[in-house]
Amino acid sequence: MFWIVAGVITAITVAVVVYPLTRKARKMASADSYDLTVYASQLKEVEGDVERGLIEQNEADAARAEVGRRLLSAEDALEKQRQNTHGASINPDVAPTAGMTNGLIAAVVALFVIPLCSLGLYIALGSPGSSGQPLAERLSKPPQEQSMTELVASAERRLKANPDDLQGWQRLAPIYLSMRRTEEATKAYRNVLRLEGESMLGLANLGEALVVKDAGIVSKEALDLFQRANKLDPDHPKPRFFLAIALGQQGKDQEAINAWQEMINGSPADAPWVSFAKNQISAIRNRIENAKALPQNDSTTSDQSNELAAQAPGPTEDDVEAAAEMDAGDRKAMIEGMVSRLAERLDEQGGTAEEWVRLIRAELVLNRPDMAAKTVSKALVALQSDLEGLEKVKAAARSLGISVTQ
Repeated sequence: MFWIVAGVITAITVAVVVYPLTRKARKMASADSYDLTVYASQLKEVEGDVERGLIEQNEADAARAEVGRRLLSAEDALEKQRQNTHGASINPDVAPTAGMTNGLIAAVVALFVIPLCSLGLYIALGSPGSSGQPLAERLSKPPQEQSMTELVASAERRLKANPDDLQGWQRLAPIYLSMRRTEEATKAYRNVLRLEGESMLGLANLGEALVVKDAGIVSKEALDLFQRANKLDPDHPKPRFFLAIALGQQGKDQEAINAWQEMINGSPADAPWVSFAKNQISAIRNRIENAKALPQNDSTTSDQSNELAAQAPGPTEDDVEAAAEMDAGDRKAMIEGMVSRLAERLDEQGGTAEEWVRLIRAELVLNRPDMAAKTVSKALVALQSDLEGLEKVKAAARSLGISVTQ
């Protein structure tokens, strides 16, 4: 079957190449022949202009003389062409026989070269002695010999045949989540809950998948899942972690700080969530301080917010003006130093959404798009407890052409 298909494809390819070569080659009329037609048309136009009174007789005579001169020149050139053919009859629509001969030679060469080259390459690089590997055969290989894609396909195939396989869903769900296939991950975790019943990990894992799906936002459904999981095991860090994030996103700043501090106090110093919790506390406190600096009434304007953001440490317009008086090397070093200090402070202490956006813009100004993209990712993590800040960073990133993948 393979050779039949290969033969048909080769035949079609050869036909596509050979067909234009075997047709009678056509050529355009010579330039001089074309000129004759144009000049004759111009003479008629001159006569028409005279009849309509558009030009004077003396102007018409001058135009006729000029066109006539060009007409005679074109006729002379065409006559020389005829003499060069040694009296042979010239058909302006048909190419010389030599051209047709060359076309036939090229067609014959293509007819043999294409199939022979294709066959030679397949024998040298292909596997003519190997049998095909249908999907079922590939998926039947031992798990250690399968790729990640094949492993997922194998699991999906088994679960399609047996949708009540709890262990299958438990194994597949975290793989989906690690691959950022969040729709499939939430479906898999829902099936785990359906088959296993409510458990702390089952509820928390589904909630985490929903948070990842919603780009870091703890939705009402996810919040409910984490609260139910926390009731089943009040000491487990996963539901407490996301409940603390939810408090920050709801604007319950002091409650969020208390929740993070409780996690820190009850965890080993090297627990992976401790540094994250400290950054969240710092970010929330910065937000509280900034809020205190603004008038506490409904008349707070966006201009006031922008003015406050401009007072935060980091490169300002005054800094840029001062840098303009330096030479290029010193100016670049100064700006890079300010950007580095801002980046270090934000990494260590956190900061406001405005500061993160300023750092992102600065990285782009310094022509460091990769660093700007990394800064966006860091900001989205650091501002998990600040729903409004998350949206500001996402909006700024999109406006600057940076993909937001979280």
